[in-house]
Amino acid sequence: MPRTATPVKVGKRNIELSNLKKVLFPDDRIIKAQLIEYYLKVAPTLLRHVKGRPLSFVRYPDGISGEAFFQKNRQDWAPEWIDHVPLGVEEKIDYVLATEEATLVWLANLACIEIHQMHCRAPHFDRPDYIVFDLDPPENFPFKRVVEIALDLRAHVESLGYHAFVKTTGGKGVHVVTPIEPKWGFDQVFQAASAAAKPFVESHGDSTTLHIKKEQRKGRVLVDIYRNRPSQTIVSAYSVRGRARAPVAMPLQWDQLVSVGDPNVFNLRTALEHLLREGDAWEAMGAYAAGLHTERRASASPVKKTRAEVPESLKVYATKRSFRKTPEPPPEPATDAGNAFVLHRHHASHLHYDLRLEREGALKSWAVPKGLPPRPGIKRLAVQTEDHPVSYLSFEGTIPKGEYGGGAMWIFASGKYEITKDKKDSFYFRLQSRALTAEYRLIHTKDKEWLLERLDNPQVDYLHDTVEPMLTQSRNDVPEAPDYLYEVKWDGIRAMVSLDEGQLMLRSRNQRDITRYFPELLIPDQAFRATCGLFDTEIVCLDPEGKPVFEHSVWRLLQTGESGIARAKAKHPAVCYVFDCLYLDGRAILNEPLTRRREWMADAIRQNEVYRTSESFDEGLPLFEAAKRMGLEGIMAKERDSPYVPGKRTSYWYKIKARQTIECIIIGYTRGKGDREASFGALHLARYQGERLKYMGKVGSGFDEQRLKTIFAEINKIKPSKRPVEEKPLDDAQSVWLEPRLVCEVRYASFTTEGTLREPVFVRMRPDLVPEDCRSDT
Repeated sequence: MPRTATPVKVGKRNIELSNLKKVLFPDDRIIKAQLIEYYLKVAPTLLRHVKGRPLSFVRYPDGISGEAFFQKNRQDWAPEWIDHVPLGVEEKIDYVLATEEATLVWLANLACIEIHQMHCRAPHFDRPDYIVFDLDPPENFPFKRVVEIALDLRAHVESLGYHAFVKTTGGKGVHVVTPIEPKWGFDQVFQAASAAAKPFVESHGDSTTLHIKKEQRKGRVLVDIYRNRPSQTIVSAYSVRGRARAPVAMPLQWDQLVSVGDPNVFNLRTALEHLLREGDAWEAMGAYAAGLHTERRASASPVKKTRAEVPESLKVYATKRSFRKTPEPPPEPATDAGNAFVLHRHHASHLHYDLRLEREGALKSWAVPKGLPPRPGIKRLAVQTEDHPVSYLSFEGTIPKGEYGGGAMWIFASGKYEITKDKKDSFYFRLQSRALTAEYRLIHTKDKEWLLERLDNPQVDYLHDTVEPMLTQSRNDVPEAPDYLYEVKWDGIRAMVSLDEGQLMLRSRNQRDITRYFPELLIPDQAFRATCGLFDTEIVCLDPEGKPVFEHSVWRLLQTGESGIARAKAKHPAVCYVFDCLYLDGRAILNEPLTRRREWMADAIRQNEVYRTSESFDEGLPLFEAAKRMGLEGIMAKERDSPYVPGKRTSYWYKIKARQTIECIIIGYTRGKGDREASFGALHLARYQGERLKYMGKVGSGFDEQRLKTIFAEINKIKPSKRPVEEKPLDDAQSVWLEPRLVCEVRYASFTTEGTLREPVFVRMRPDLVPEDCRSDT
């Protein structure tokens, strides 16, 4: 095959790609271009796990049906910008270190299908940061049985004080991985792995073994602890494997693993979609690093040793505070060196964030007025402040007004950090926590001023990527329990409001950019006390009594041209009720409890007339009765501790409507007679049930003359089609059938035995919804 070259730029690197149409997986018709595309798109997450690790590769120059070879040494002709490190005692091997997206693209271009990693990470190449238990089953061993063994192993290692993570290997087994602190050498770590595995194998002797020779396994699963030896590797998370179907080594939550029947369901074509939908199951792995259980048992005193002296650097901290008036912790004797960090959200006279890193027995602190940068290329001012005591790692509360730093202070993120590179005027560091895992650089410019920048790209850009709103379930009664809080269900346009470096964007529920239709909402400085964020909102137009008028909100979306939009703004001004926050000042907060998200959301909204915090209430029934009296649509009931789950309908949120309505798809109409001869008689309705449309009956009441004219004009824009439902109504011959594109809302009394609507009355069109939103199986 003649060699063809394609020059590309990845980040700041120029790379020449070759033979992009070369077939690497013949049976699956996957070419090299698809492999490169996968590694580029998955790079932000994959690099989170492999960056700084010595890597080896399995190359398939002629595809998986040709010869393959395992490569450790970096090629002599590799570009200078590819990082590498020589390791070894007697014979040095020059290992590649993948530090940027371009490295992965360059490797994929060489048909390096598989990426394998060592268990250590810069700068601690002599100290592993995890233990791996590789469950290697014999041929034709049921995968479900492997999962059962993995679950038992998880319980065992967690009883020893570890936190277990799991991934499929892209083969027939799984890896159970426990993060550890990088304090011990390979020999000690292997001894700990052996000490953990032996009692487990003894108690599972009929199904597991430690015998590495296949003839001695006798049909049992090898618990391979030997991969914890020096220079051994495992396949990296999210690496493709050189096998049919192009399987991927996929990190999973444990409950996800249980539902997996065939691990090959995660492959080059599906893995990225799963990652974007479910998130990285290993994102917070580093925050769970534990000590070796063998060392904990050997230690007579597990607590840190302390020095008697209070660090000199804490004197400034002490002189600025009266500890009889402030709840802040007083200075304390220094402890042995730790590597903890905390990021505080601090609403003092001016809102800012405080980044604190544990060093030399104290917390080195920087005030960051605009919060953490959300992505590379943005630099934030960071002003170094006085050192704080280590006990400040857990401080959260309100400092009294009039005291130094008076105001509310929240822990925004906390965990462990590691300095990955230290220079004269800057240092690079990695934050690892359950809330935030990312890499940054602090650059000293002058005096106490520093610049903070992010180094790694996030896999999901919450400020620009499509983020689906969380969906609700319906119920007829109000759940009364202290676990819930309650809000008004605003009858308007559901919108995601994205704030990014002073720029606002509004997206509707179906991801339409509606920013231009609501110019009165484009007031970022007056509305928000944040630099970047993603807020879940409802845009409404209110009547003189303060009640939302849905038709006015929809009418705002129908305007064209600047003058029309300006007139609509004057006639029916909009307000935006904010009820949730998904992302704020540099970190996603979806997994925080709802009450905490609402606290930060409320603190991020300035007092103004246009953006309003949707108030929450502790009692649901009185709110529901008030909503009915006022003619409002209904209320919401939300679990206080619930996470935000984008795009999914969960039992965390319920909507309780004051009137019984349902959203339906318009699939046709009957021809009009008499005074409706010029329009239609009734609208045929349907909802999705699984993959098919189920007939819901027809609605012929609730229309005035203007509505008939407007709706008929809309349905005439749709091309007639075959009847889209299996059910054949009696008036099929007198009907015009349409493609399922329009959605309406209908009030009804109940359902018939056939599942159609009883006594339906048309309420309104729902241009804010798409047909797929109308599902009877939810």
